[in-house]
Amino acid sequence: MATASLIGLLPRRVRSHLRELTGFVGRLDYKKADIWLSIDSDIELKTRLRSCYKEPETVQWIEEFLRPGDVFYDIGANVGAYSLVADAATGGQCRIFAFEPSFANYAQLTRNIFLNKCQGRVVPLQIALSDTTGLVPFHYSSLVPGTAFHTVQESNGGASPTTDHLAISYQLKDLVRELNMPQPNHIKLDVDGVELAVLRGADTVLDNAALRSVLVEIDGADQPIVSYLKQHGFEVRSRHVHGNEPGAPANYIFTRA
Repeated sequence: MATASLIGLLPRRVRSHLRELTGFVGRLDYKKADIWLSIDSDIELKTRLRSCYKEPETVQWIEEFLRPGDVFYDIGANVGAYSLVADAATGGQCRIFAFEPSFANYAQLTRNIFLNKCQGRVVPLQIALSDTTGLVPFHYSSLVPGTAFHTVQESNGGASPTTDHLAISYQLKDLVRELNMPQPNHIKLDVDGVELAVLRGADTVLDNAALRSVLVEIDGADQPIVSYLKQHGFEVRSRHVHGNEPGAPANYIFTRA
């Protein structure tokens, strides 16, 4: 008999207690500090714990560019691996805002912040950023913690309520103004295909001289994003392709020209 079937035979109270005990903690593959992630899914075990191996250029950018006292916006933070690296790399002296609209990832992000005693330094925000301020359709690729490819999109009209719902979306410039947030010095942007929309909603943030660097994951044609950031005073410093397939996503690091 399958394990799930056996568990289903247990009393509900026992099943509830067993579920609380099944999660565990794993160490992120960051060599310079102990960073711990709560693990409740296979993708967290196989991918999120290996975030530094997966994107060494992101880690290098964080270590080289972020300084104590800086403000870092991690847009598309997932479960918070790079936010926690930024906190560790700056000795807890960098203020970090981690944006993650997915409820499953946001729960893990918040749990990981407490697990690493970063509360107050890493601020989790369950907000989708785009070129729209208001309620927008939000699509889930999966409800499993640690997964990606969730996105703000136009309603497809036929999606299941378990995978689509209305979410709070902000233009970044509106959010910064309305919440009186500090201007970022660095932005990491990885939102699975809607990066240009986020940038369009952040024009005044991009124009602020306080912003010194931007890392954007680009999946597909890069010219619209490169051109847009160039209009706002940035140039490509480096490009790092992930994989060997044509059209593979790449991390672009931009610095103010």
